[in-house]
Amino acid sequence: MRWHTLYAMRVILISNQRKPKVVEALRTFRPWVAERAEIVADCDAYDDCPLDDPADAILVFGGDGTMLGVARRIVDLNVPMVGVNFGKLGFLAPFTLEDLKAMWDDLSEQRLPVRQRVLIEATIRESADAEPYFQSVAMNDCVVTAGPPFRIIDLELMINPKRHGEPGTCFSGDGVIVASPTGSTAYNLSAGGPIIAPDVEAMVVTPICAYTLSFRPTVLSSDDRVTLRVQRANEQTTVVIDGQLSTPLREGSVIEIAAYPKRLRVMANPRMGYWKTLSNKMHWARRPRLGSDD
Repeated sequence: MRWHTLYAMRVILISNQRKPKVVEALRTFRPWVAERAEIVADCDAYDDCPLDDPADAILVFGGDGTMLGVARRIVDLNVPMVGVNFGKLGFLAPFTLEDLKAMWDDLSEQRLPVRQRVLIEATIRESADAEPYFQSVAMNDCVVTAGPPFRIIDLELMINPKRHGEPGTCFSGDGVIVASPTGSTAYNLSAGGPIIAPDVEAMVVTPICAYTLSFRPTVLSSDDRVTLRVQRANEQTTVVIDGQLSTPLREGSVIEIAAYPKRLRVMANPRMGYWKTLSNKMHWARRPRLGSDD
């Protein structure tokens, strides 16, 4: 398919303008793009500018945190996100500015691979029958964290309670992580959870310092629904979305987590596959460094 418009394609630019390197790079890259595409929107990642005009790609300039925030915002647009890394790790942003320029023809001709990513959605109520007071999509994870004064909390965990009508299991600890496959390499990994390939239709539930030897990270289908009920909370027990959004919890609060109905479309860099990225940036399966015999 070729574009039948005046320009090769229509793009949205979203940039983290709190990063001086991004601002500087866009001074020259913006006119470069304008010669090759129609820029239908040009937004700061921290501004709530409208994204109403049709587009063929969304170019996002920043670090992984920028990608997370933009992903929650654009998932309903069904437009592929092209992450250009200006952060430290850049695990979610597979392109450099030089990559993007070199592959522009492939991008404009739709020859670059597009991956479908599972996002999760959290809905929180004061009780099981109450109206939701908080709802958010997450690209990485939804985390229940004990918070100050850092005593252990008690949670009831139920999987598909409405489908099976079975009671849940109760555990104590510092909280719990429910992560998407994309988020499996974030907090979930640090807490001892498994790495899940990003195209797998799944979620993972990983306890945070559970006060038991028997609660191990559990991989679920993306068709499953996770329900958490807070049985004992601290003064600042909180739900955190992607490490960016948060809302307080209290005893009796109910958190329902499920895969979001729509998938996030992410443009992949064909020069850097997922497992190569995992090895290069997170040193997956690398041998330990050994000292010399001298």
